[in-house]
Amino acid sequence: MSVESVARYHSVVGLDHRRRHGQFFTPPPVARFMCRWLLKEGAREIFDPAFGLGAFYLAARELNPKIRFCAVEKDAKVLAHFREDHPNLDDTIVLSNADYFSVWGIKYSAIVCNPPYMRFQHFADRHRVIPEIEKHLGRRLSGYSNIASAFLLKSLHELAPGGRLAYLMPLEFLNTGYGETIKQALLDKGRLKALLRIEPEGEVFPDAITSVGIILVSDDGIHEPVKFCTVQTLDQLERNLSDFPCRSVLTEELRPADKWLRYFEEPCALERGALQPLSMYGSFSRGIATGANEYFLLSRSDAAKWELPTSILHPCISRSSQIKQMLITDDDIERLIEEGERVLLADLSSSQEEAVKKYIEFGERQRFDKRYLTRMRKPWFKLERRQPAPILFGVFSRNGFKVIRNKSRAVSLTCFHCFYPNIFGARFVDHLFLYFCSSVGQRIVAREVRKYGDKLNKFEPHDLNNALVPSPEWFARIPENVIIEKVACVSRVGAASCMRGLFDDLIG
Repeated sequence: MSVESVARYHSVVGLDHRRRHGQFFTPPPVARFMCRWLLKEGAREIFDPAFGLGAFYLAARELNPKIRFCAVEKDAKVLAHFREDHPNLDDTIVLSNADYFSVWGIKYSAIVCNPPYMRFQHFADRHRVIPEIEKHLGRRLSGYSNIASAFLLKSLHELAPGGRLAYLMPLEFLNTGYGETIKQALLDKGRLKALLRIEPEGEVFPDAITSVGIILVSDDGIHEPVKFCTVQTLDQLERNLSDFPCRSVLTEELRPADKWLRYFEEPCALERGALQPLSMYGSFSRGIATGANEYFLLSRSDAAKWELPTSILHPCISRSSQIKQMLITDDDIERLIEEGERVLLADLSSSQEEAVKKYIEFGERQRFDKRYLTRMRKPWFKLERRQPAPILFGVFSRNGFKVIRNKSRAVSLTCFHCFYPNIFGARFVDHLFLYFCSSVGQRIVAREVRKYGDKLNKFEPHDLNNALVPSPEWFARIPENVIIEKVACVSRVGAASCMRGLFDDLIG
């Protein structure tokens, strides 16, 4: 598959169609590496359940002109484009316009695939496909499973004894709850041999914000450590797997419930006796989801225009970019209000004043009551009630996690996760803030993060609640005056200049 062929396809088939079918085409270096690994054991036939523009067929024929190739492709448009580019196909390829999930019961000795990728929300057939997989595989799947994971599970089920499988797909399942079933299937019978994370993911899936990797499976009956390898450039894929610098992890150490992306990093020795789950001190929850920020969030001038009473307006952080510093007070929030920022959250259910009723009627004329979240609420304008959280943690991040010590009365929308201490944890809020700010703390907490493409990281609240933090006994070793001084220092000049040495002995 040439760059020109992909470009021609893109020129005649719009982005909406490609997204609807989850199409991201395989670069030739990736296709050659995967086919070379499949053919190493002498495979004479390869099956591809998502043929696309034929990258794996062309790579396999380049490596072995006599290889038999069998494939299915659901999208007739992409299949027609391939046939136009290759009008003289011989009988070594059997190519069908069919839905991979419509045929069951066939075993294949070599499977290669770059499955369609779309998030579960856009996986329109999941209500049909997931029960089919569960029936044939005897495994329960999460409703959050994406289509790529469904393809992989079916292919693992169809791999013949002694066969090999190579999949190119997003690796987010390695750090998600729905991925537990997939990881268990990969570990069964010791079949998982290697996971390769491709660092230049933009060269593979340029339109997708997700991590990308290659999964290598062999049903050879040999139980051996799993290799976790990082590919820095696509040129590296011209080598064999044995030439890659990889980290080997014993299969008995790989638990499906754990997050596996950490195994691509260099291991660090943790002072386990000094660390406890954050849930000992309290818990994170997501910020307030309004369902219609443009309606519920107001500037001071917006509120004055509608003559809304100040009693229903609550200071609220609506965007991460509004907060530049690591410690915020009411003065900082007031400054945002004075600058005309929309940081006043309207609690319309707490007042019966005429001005409030008029604003609710305006919202209904604008059909804000018909939004997904608002129509689930009774009444539609009643928002979640939250107290200001003393620690705010950025949901998305690159190159370090955003942590805010909140000493203001402001609540937060979903741009931040909000930490609420329990009675025991209330005395350790500043300790936890400093830990989250420190390079050591961020390195340990990063073990729970979900990694996406372009170095984008994301936390869900339960990821943070599972993160390891110092025990109360360890925190108690730090004098209280040091905690006060460090918080003040961080608020003035940032964590890098203030935190050296404070948490270093938690990590080897």
